[in-house]
Amino acid sequence: MRRKLYFTKKNYFIFLAGVISLVLGYFLMSVGPHDSFWSLTLSPILVMFGLIVLFPAGIMLNFKKKTEDDKKDLTRKK
Repeated sequence: MRRKLYFTKKNYFIFLAGVISLVLGYFLMSVGPHDSFWSLTLSPILVMFGLIVLFPAGIMLNFKKKTEDDKKDLTRKK
């Protein structure tokens, strides 16, 4: 029996964008003076954007097209 995967390639690209956002945010937080624009403003925005927007979007968005079998399964469950 073949298992169906929930995540598509688009979901993984969103996850990858979230990881890049986190890495870039933490990197910008660690370089330069502690009171610069990069450390105080931009890096926290990148980290929060990755954690609050990109990771949940990668989990919750469903990019799969519904097939006839999926539609039949939904009608059977009701």
